[in-house]
Amino acid sequence: MLKELFEASFYKTFPKKEGAVLMLDERNVQGDFSLVDTNACHGCKYVCTESVEEREQLKVHGDKQVAIVSLDQIFSYVHENVGEISDYLLEGTDSVIVIEMTCSTSDYVKGKRVKSRSQLYNTLRLLYSNPNVKNHLENKQTRHVVFSWKETFADDEDLDSTESSMKGMVLMSDEVYSPDNESKFDFGFKLKEIRYPDVLVCQ
Repeated sequence: MLKELFEASFYKTFPKKEGAVLMLDERNVQGDFSLVDTNACHGCKYVCTESVEEREQLKVHGDKQVAIVSLDQIFSYVHENVGEISDYLLEGTDSVIVIEMTCSTSDYVKGKRVKSRSQLYNTLRLLYSNPNVKNHLENKQTRHVVFSWKETFADDEDLDSTESSMKGMVLMSDEVYSPDNESKFDFGFKLKEIRYPDVLVCQ
């Protein structure tokens, strides 16, 4: 459904690159699955390529079938520079979720959180520029934007005293963090934050 939605009219609002041939991918999954932002892995000094479990950045559960499209892929065909956008668009029976992911050391998460809000807003602004996509999103009963992050730490023996203190502070923040917390966002969406290995539920 999402594939057809974007292929039908999105590129009338945002013209394609010259000569580009549309080949959008859509994945449909039910139950438990995970997402990975491969762009976040480039240049990472933490080697986690030996297993899927180590590479996954966000755990998701779909009560019913969930459609998944890569926003990077959708916007990769656009001729103009649209700025930084988010990673995935998920659609359930009654919900839609725009996801911005990161896999980062604790000292970068705060900055990434601020940047992610800007990327999520820009992504929604662009999606809402197309009337068909806008109407489709607004017909969903629940609409969320999600900032998800997976903490990466060096082995304890590699941490200096400052890094060790930071790790402790991040772990203590679990006392106030909850994957159920949400706040108002733009365009009628609500913002959630999900820390790995907590599970994002798509209904």
